[in-house]
Amino acid sequence: MNSSVPQQKQSSIDDFTGVYPLRIIRSQTVSLLLLPNLLLLILSFADPFTPLWAWVLLVPLAVLDVLGLFILISPGRMQIFHLLFLGVLGILGSAAFTAAANKLAYATLGMTSPWFLIVSGAGYFLVFGLLYRIHMKLLYGGYYSRDENETMSGNGNGLRKSQGIILACSGAGVLIGSVLIKTFGGYNIKVMLIIMLLLLFALAYMMLAGNLHKYILMKKRG
Repeated sequence: MNSSVPQQKQSSIDDFTGVYPLRIIRSQTVSLLLLPNLLLLILSFADPFTPLWAWVLLVPLAVLDVLGLFILISPGRMQIFHLLFLGVLGILGSAAFTAAANKLAYATLGMTSPWFLIVSGAGYFLVFGLLYRIHMKLLYGGYYSRDENETMSGNGNGLRKSQGIILACSGAGVLIGSVLIKTFGGYNIKVMLIIMLLLLFALAYMMLAGNLHKYILMKKRG
């Protein structure tokens, strides 16, 4: 029984490190880039325009667009590189959405206290660390194996439920926020709700960062 544990873990890692099918790479790349391009471009040049915030938002967006362009030109040759792109998209995209929320707080609402920047930055790294810890436990606990009957235990189900809860909260928050933005007429309220939506988008894009680990594992395997 114990001898099967390393095999189970290796099976889980092998399953985790598979590439995405060619038929979805182009559409996935375009769809995942739409939201950052739409929101970050608008927020970069929205009043009040601040060059510093524009650079903070547009530089990571430019990096993502260049990486995405390589994949769109030749998805067949970029199947493994696509994993690197998704991982970088998860990191830079979530960081840029968090920065955009801070831009609205300080440049638009005129906030002067540094606490929002401190709390949002600390929260970003805290949630990122939590997701990474869950991912590592799932990976090296053997829970990424396709054979669900052998690998899914109570602990594994709990970890996956944690990921699902995070995603569900993100989706529900986006829906509720969209309704509230249309319902409430106050300008400051709308801006604060948009800030909340941006932080939820950051949370959703964090989930893509695990693809960077997948890319690293595949390169190590050669």
